[in-house]
Amino acid sequence: MATLAGTCAIAGVGVSRFGKVPGVSAMGFTLEASKRALEDAGVRTRDVDGVLVLMPAVMGEQHGWAARVAAYLGLEPSFCTTLDMGGATACGAVQIAQAAIAAGYCQAVLCAFGTQNWPQGVPLQLFGSEFQLAYGDVGAMCLMAHIKRRQQYEYHFPDELYARIAVTWRSHAQLNPEAQMRKPMTLEDYFRSRWVVEPLRLFDCCPNTDGGGAIVVTSLERARDLRQPVVRVLGAGQSHSAELVEPARPERSEWGGAAAARRAYAMAGITPADLDCAQIYDAFTPRVVHDLVAYGLAAPEELAGAFARGEFTYGGGLPCNTAGGLLSEGHLSGFGHVREAVRQLRGECGERQVPGAELCLVTGYGGAPHEAPPTVSYAALVLARD
Repeated sequence: MATLAGTCAIAGVGVSRFGKVPGVSAMGFTLEASKRALEDAGVRTRDVDGVLVLMPAVMGEQHGWAARVAAYLGLEPSFCTTLDMGGATACGAVQIAQAAIAAGYCQAVLCAFGTQNWPQGVPLQLFGSEFQLAYGDVGAMCLMAHIKRRQQYEYHFPDELYARIAVTWRSHAQLNPEAQMRKPMTLEDYFRSRWVVEPLRLFDCCPNTDGGGAIVVTSLERARDLRQPVVRVLGAGQSHSAELVEPARPERSEWGGAAAARRAYAMAGITPADLDCAQIYDAFTPRVVHDLVAYGLAAPEELAGAFARGEFTYGGGLPCNTAGGLLSEGHLSGFGHVREAVRQLRGECGERQVPGAELCLVTGYGGAPHEAPPTVSYAALVLARD
């Protein structure tokens, strides 16, 4: 079977204004980010013939979201669909775009997203299980509290591990003028933060973010004729499950997401040791713990010591979430992670630049793990400087 490794490239990336931005709709953020990504790539709007859009859950059930984005941009694409993988969508959309281009369905694909958080309050149908809502077990924060507790029960992770994740990412955000959360944070600040759902503290959780992100994917040959240094899509992988398997119990053969990792690394022809940096999906600190293990970046027994030694910050073995991640830069459903990876590989990150970065892993996580049955989606990209 022919491989698609390196056949496509990310030609442009963009984000809208983000943070607390009242008065702009989810569609408005999507269009703003899309225009910035197209400008970054140097691609004319009329040359875009593929559109992939994540419809935010807060918008409820609406049809034709991607087609509406295309219409607002004045496009008549030959390939257009709305995606629903939550935080796995940014990575997943790039993989789908690569496949669509290889199949000849389109030549330039816009992948986009935007959200305005809770415009009419929290829609209870997002948390639909009758066995959870009535007992206060509602939404992602409760789920992540369960996951953190299970991680600590099975693997004896110390509280300080989660604290160091939050503090490390915040130190990265201080070098990012666009980050939503830039106030310095110490370990003491973390431990003084209030419980949200014990054992999950406030600083274990990312902020809500209004905003949007976009990515332009083209063939490798076309990208080389465009404005920016080329970033190749070297590897991609997904895995989906209707069984909530995280954190894996010690007797399980692998943690959830490991299959996506294997597929991405195999397609790219690399191992985790080859990576120069990584952007790990981190809506909550337990997600970082999970992905570092699942994607082969650290063994469980190594994690606490690795963070204490600074292995995942600048000057360490594998700088991660170099813009501050969802926890401190802001929650753009993984589109910010792809943008940061691309900018690192282009060498555009200034003070937070990883010297000589050539390979970057991006991970994503989504689905409906707090519903019945719990469904989870993992997606990963290996991006490479051309």
